[in-house]
Amino acid sequence: LASLTVCTMSLLTLIIDISPPTWGHRHLLRTAQDKSQASKSKPSVGPATLDDVLTSCITLGTSFSCLHRDNTLVVIAATEEEAAVIYPRKGGEGNMENVVMG
Repeated sequence: LASLTVCTMSLLTLIIDISPPTWGHRHLLRTAQDKSQASKSKPSVGPATLDDVLTSCITLGTSFSCLHRDNTLVVIAATEEEAAVIYPRKGGEGNMENVVMG
């Protein structure tokens, strides 16, 4: 018996809310909780920072891409006023030279 392998391409689209009010509010919560935790000699418990979320998204995207060579990843950054595809960038796969970080 011959086995039949079916290859299906998959698309993962990540939409990340990068609006300043959202992350500013989360930063205030995180700062207050970190001070409280530090006074008890305990580590931070969150909420996650934007850097934490972006690192997790990169890990998820890399893992997804490794599952099958035909898997495709699209990352969209959104604010209240606009949205933009930040990966893949125009100019080639993985070209991140036009993305402003920090």
